[in-house]
Formats: sequence, structure tokens, C-alpha cells
Amino acid sequence: MKTPNYDKAGRVSEDVARDVARQSLRQFWRGMFASVLAGAALTCTLPAHAQSDKTVKIGALLGLSGLGSQIGQWILNGAETAVAQLAASDGPKFVIVAEDSQWNPQKGVEGFNKLTSVDKIDVLLSGGSSVMQAIAPIADERKLVLVNVGAQSPNMAGVGKFTFSALQLSDFDTAVLAKYAYNTLHYRKIATLYVNNDTGKFNQAALADFFKAAGGTITAQEAFKSNETNYGVQIAKIRATNPDAIYIVGTPAELPFAVKQTRQFAPKVPVLSYAAVESREFVNAAGDAANDIIYTTTAFDPGSKDPSIVAFANAYEGKYHEKPASPYIGYGYDAVMIIAQAMKRTGGIAGEPLRAAIYAIRRFPGITGENVFRDDGTVAKDIAVRKIEGGAFKTVTVVKP
Repeated sequence: MKTPNYDKAGRVSEDVARDVARQSLRQFWRGMFASVLAGAALTCTLPAHAQSDKTVKIGALLGLSGLGSQIGQWILNGAETAVAQLAASDGPKFVIVAEDSQWNPQKGVEGFNKLTSVDKIDVLLSGGSSVMQAIAPIADERKLVLVNVGAQSPNMAGVGKFTFSALQLSDFDTAVLAKYAYNTLHYRKIATLYVNNDTGKFNQAALADFFKAAGGTITAQEAFKSNETNYGVQIAKIRATNPDAIYIVGTPAELPFAVKQTRQFAPKVPVLSYAAVESREFVNAAGDAANDIIYTTTAFDPGSKDPSIVAFANAYEGKYHEKPASPYIGYGYDAVMIIAQAMKRTGGIAGEPLRAAIYAIRRFPGITGENVFRDDGTVAKDIAVRKIEGGAFKTVTVVKP
């Protein structure tokens, strides 16, 4: 088997992905229905009880060790909570099979092959933009429904025929943040400091475009390499442009260091960022430098009085002895519930029937808001503008798409 090669954006090349898929064991669903047309045709397919005694294996390919592991664990905990609640309901039974991708594309491909060839999963949850880009083409080849629960790069739009996103992509978030910075915070000049990968490049470019469209100016756009920990040169260039704020994007390996050094060398300049700052790992690593960062993420209110959210929050707290604190928990939970609802239509059959069922239903209410799938598998949700205060994450306002 070839060793995966990556392009400059960290993506596995398509020829290698196909080679990996061909050399993996071909022991997955056979005898599936021919392509099921979305829409009315699906509503006449299998009755919900057709395979109600079937156990559906849901793979969870997530970063469960190293930096960023808290996000992976949050997603997994949310998925496990949903499975526990579904155990008491009619229909197929569900079980989670987890593999650690470390948010690394090569590890992701290895984990994908293990989950599909050895564990024989029926559907997969995953995240991390580079991981998703590596495995989505293989998921298409295997007709495996893949639910994105942790990648926000705009590249996720249409990344695979069988791929759906349970969270909004970063261009939704950055549009809200750019308008909030201009209209509410009255910033007129913003500089960007970003990791030179898909996440960094797309986020900062989107913010720059939306901020300029609102009437603002981008004074500097400075990149740094993945895993770099010294940003003095970039920050010096940014500081010389006298921005009203600095928008910082990085992976868990760089983000705390970038924020700390920005606070050190430009202490009076406000910092804007994105959902990756919402983790205890980040706050612990960044220390006091984390305070007052303003960022955007999915609007998530686990204290809501909505009966479905109350049931979720009680189940989660009963299982993990803590209150659910992050939208990432909700993404894992909602993804499993979407799969379960769609599988009631297919009688537990996965593959093409499951994909068609998701498109036929389209609208799935969730604890992170309603999931309304577009033709490219993406969703739009309410966005929260949040602020870190005293190490806590506090909602400032909620904006509807």
C-alpha cells in the first residue's frame, strides 16, 4: 500500500485515496438496493420495522489523543449519549466504535480502513478538515454515509456525495463575526494572523472579504507554518499597521502560543478568533491571554427549557456527571439522532438508501438548532457571538442566518 502523499493544503491526493480504497478489504454491504431516488420514491421503501432488530455500528473517527483531544472527546460523549437514549426506543439499535485520528489525515485514512474493513461499520462520524478531505472520496467509493461533526473549512461543501455536515461551515461564522466587529464593536481596521493550512487560509480570507464588504479595511494578513511557536516577526508587521483588532486562526498546536505572543507584543489590541478557542485545553494553555477574546460558534443553550434539550442535558449529566458545555457535544448527539431518524425509513439499511433518506427528510430538529441539509450536504444554523471571561465562555448575542 502506498504511503499517502499530501498537497500543500494537507490533503491526500485523489489517486492515493483511490489506491488505499482498492487495497483495503472489500467486505462491506452487498446486495443493497439499486440507487434510491430522493424524494417521493423513498417514502415508499422499506417499512420502519423491516430490520428493527438490527444493530447499527456507527464509527467515530476523531482526535482522541494529543492537542485538540477534548473536542474529539466532547463529540464522542455526545454521540454516546444519543445511543444511550435510543436504546429505549423502537427501531434499530446502535453502538459506537471509536478510533483515534489525532486530527491527522494519515491516521484518519488508517482509522477509516480499520473501521470499515475490520469493524464493518454502517455509517461514520468524523471531523478535522484534512481528515475529512482524505476520507470523503473513499466513503463515496464504499457508499458509506459520512457525517462531519468537527470540520468547518468551506471545502467541506460538496466534499463527497455521501458526506453531510452537522455543523455550519466557517464562512457562516466569519460573516457574523465580521459584521459584529464592524457594526457593534466599531472596528474599522483588522489584521489577520493565521496558520498556513486550509482552516487558516479560508477563515482569514472569508473574514477579510466580509469585513471589507461591511466597509472595513484589512491592514495585514500574516501566515505562520503548522506547529510553529514563534510569531514575533508576523506580530511586529501587524503591529506596525495599527489595527483595531487582530483575528487569529490556528490549530490547537499553535493557537495558545499565537494568542499569548500577540498579547505580549500587542497588549492593547483586541483579539478575535473562531470556535477552536472554546475548549478547556486552550484556556489552560493560553492562561490569562485567553480572556476577552471574542469569537463565533454555533448557538447552543443546554439550559433551555425545550423538552428535547432538557432530556438531552439530563441524560448527559447522568452519564458524565457534568453539564454539557460545548456545541461539539451537540454535534455528536445530533449526528446520531439524524442517522437514527433516517434509518427508521430504511429499516436499518445504510449506504445509498440512508443517503437518500437524509435528503428526502431534509429537516432534522436538533439540540444545536435545526439541521436543514442543502444539496451539497451543508447546513446553516444560528450563530452565537461569545467572549471568554475569567476562563468561562459567555454568549454575547445570537444571530440567525
